[in-house]
Amino acid sequence: MARTAVVRWTAWTAGVLVLVLLAAWIWWRESETAARWRQAEAMETFCGGVLAYERSPLFEGLPPSTTLLTDHKVGRDGHGCVVGHTRALVTAALLPAGDPGGRNAERVLPPPFRGDLLPVPLTGGWRGAADGDSVRVLLSCRDSQDLVSVTVDQYLPRISHEVQDARREGRGEWLPEDLYWARFATATAVKASEHWGCEADTGRPLRALPSFGGAEPLAGADGTCAGLPFAVDERLDTLSETVTSSSALYEACEVGALAHFDGRYWFLARFGAYATRDRDRVLPDDARDAGVGDHLLWGSARCPGHGERALFTVEIPPEAATVWMPGKKGKETFGMPAFREFAQRSAERHGCTDLRLPPVS
Repeated sequence: MARTAVVRWTAWTAGVLVLVLLAAWIWWRESETAARWRQAEAMETFCGGVLAYERSPLFEGLPPSTTLLTDHKVGRDGHGCVVGHTRALVTAALLPAGDPGGRNAERVLPPPFRGDLLPVPLTGGWRGAADGDSVRVLLSCRDSQDLVSVTVDQYLPRISHEVQDARREGRGEWLPEDLYWARFATATAVKASEHWGCEADTGRPLRALPSFGGAEPLAGADGTCAGLPFAVDERLDTLSETVTSSSALYEACEVGALAHFDGRYWFLARFGAYATRDRDRVLPDDARDAGVGDHLLWGSARCPGHGERALFTVEIPPEAATVWMPGKKGKETFGMPAFREFAQRSAERHGCTDLRLPPVS
C-alpha cells in the first residue's frame, strides 16, 4: 500500500514538474518580458554591444522580435551589423584623432549619399544628415579630437515607384521609418560614445526631420542655393536645395538648365571626417587645398570643432560648354563665380577660416 502511494506521488510530482517546465518554456518563448531578457542578453555582444536597443527619451527602442543578422568588426574600433526585417546596415566606430590618411575613416564611413533626396541636416543640435536612404551622425569627444560615427544605411523596405518618384520630386513626405532610424542613430551614437569613454555633447530628441522639396524656380532659392549668381547664364531654370544649418555634415545644391540639357551643377560642402574620406575619392592624387580639374572645382577651409579641413566642390556638367540656346554660343560662365559664392557662404555659416579657393581665371 505504501509502495503504491509512493509510486502515485512520484508520478504526480513528475506530471506537475512536466507541466511547470512546459509552462516555463511557453512563457520563455511567448512572454514579452522573456523576449526582452533574451534581447538584452543578445545585445551585450552583438555589434560590439553599442546598439541603443533600449527605450529612452531619444529612441522608442527596438522590438524584442528584431532580427539580428551579420555582425563583424570594422577597422580597429568599429562594428558593423545588419538588423531588422529590412536588413538595415549599421556601422558604429570610434575615429581616433591623428588617424594618418584617414585610413580608419575610409573603412567605416559610407560612400557619398545616394538616396532619393539631397542630404538634409538633422535637427535638435545633432551633427548629422539624412537623405531618405541613409542616416549619419558624428559626435565629438570633449577632451580629444576623437569622433564617434554612427551610420544606418539601406533601412527602407522596398517602396513603390510612385513613392520613389514623389520623394525625388519633393511631392512626398518623410516616412515613419526615416524618423525612426534617425532617432535610433542618435541614441546609438550616445551609447557608443559612452562605450568608448568619449564624453560628447549630444543633441535633443529628434521630433521631426527638415522638410524637403524637389526642383523649383531659381527665384525660390533661400537655402543652400541662396545667393548664387544665376543671372550670368540665362539657360539656368531650376534648382534643388535643402535648409542650411551650422551643424550640417553636408550642404548640397543642384542647379540645372533642364530646358537645354540634362546635366546639373552639383555643389557640395563636406565637413569633418567626411571631408577627409571624400578628398581621396573625388580629387586628383596631387590635389592641393584648392584647384581646378576636369569639370571639377574644389576648395577647403579650417573649421572649428573639426581636425580636418572642410571640402567644397562643384561638378560642372560638360554640356554647359557645348549646348546653347538657338543662335547663341559662348563659354561656361556660371561654375566659377557660383562655386566661390557657395563655398564662402557655407564656410561663413560654419565659422570656418582660411578659406582657399581656385583663382578666378
